[in-house]
Amino acid sequence: MELPSDPSVPPAGQLSAALDRLVERGVLDRSQAGAVLAELVTPPQPSRAGGLGRLFGEIAGYLGASFVVGATFLFLGEQWEALGRAGRFWILAAMAVLLSGTGLAIRWRAAPHGPAWWRHRPADNVSRRLSSTLLTGAAAAAGFAAYVSLERAAQADGQLAADNAGLVASATGLIVVTVGYLLARSAVGQLGMAAAAFAVYATLLDLLDVDDVDALGLGMLALGAVWAVLAWRRLVAERRFALAIAVTFGLIGAQTVVVDGGDTADFLGYALTALVAGVCFAAYGWTRDWVVLAGGVVGATLVVPEFLYDVTDGSLGASGVMLVAGVTLLAGSLAGLRIRRTPGPGAAMKPTTP
Repeated sequence: MELPSDPSVPPAGQLSAALDRLVERGVLDRSQAGAVLAELVTPPQPSRAGGLGRLFGEIAGYLGASFVVGATFLFLGEQWEALGRAGRFWILAAMAVLLSGTGLAIRWRAAPHGPAWWRHRPADNVSRRLSSTLLTGAAAAAGFAAYVSLERAAQADGQLAADNAGLVASATGLIVVTVGYLLARSAVGQLGMAAAAFAVYATLLDLLDVDDVDALGLGMLALGAVWAVLAWRRLVAERRFALAIAVTFGLIGAQTVVVDGGDTADFLGYALTALVAGVCFAAYGWTRDWVVLAGGVVGATLVVPEFLYDVTDGSLGASGVMLVAGVTLLAGSLAGLRIRRTPGPGAAMKPTTP
């Protein structure tokens, strides 16, 4: 297919090579480069009529899914004892099949023209969001169905079987939501993956009989590192949202260690919070993304007053802690403004005119 006959547009080979260089430098990811090339190669198509109708269709899809889920759980709540284990399982399994089947049908209509792989992602944002939401709901239903299927064994064999059922259910949900995200990506799907990953780790700690809160906090820090890598390697489409998840996991995990109590845990939690804040500031120097800057400021604002309050045995008082927090915020603001004036190596490069 030929590029438009515009003398200001470079030949296809030069344009493709330029986009490849931008991808290698991290200015664009592969999907963005492909979108630019497709926009220039594909002749403009007439816009579809009924944009408002499509919006109403999306809203109707969300409402329909919420009614299905709400009606199912209302019925289960009313008939829980009468249904028995098999009845509960089959109703939840049917809900998972219905939601996933509807999501896949919408995904199919959005990208009906055969693999590469299945046209990567549907270009239609309405269909993509709706499909991803339905597939995420199907993952939750599948996880509940897996738990219900093991419910009788859990009741008969005690806490170990109950913890095992929880791990199987959360792992089932994680697998289904990950597959759903790969088929139709959205922030809802990515949030579902993060919640399912945390559930897997928490239920694994229960299964191993690990009651140490420090282990839970350190695991959340590890999950934050995993999401930071996903964002850095551009393995998720919603990169800024992935950074927000990474920062949230990191800060909550570090503060969980602080909450555990004990002098050793406290100072370890302070060190971890300071480490998360430092990593966020360093990442901001590279990416110029406000999400990591906010994470750094929040982390610094938390750890400095906590540390000073601890080492002074509370002699600062509430007003002193507030004053220290305010000074820390001002210092973080000045540091952010200073960093902002200096272009980072990861910032997008602007083309220069000859």
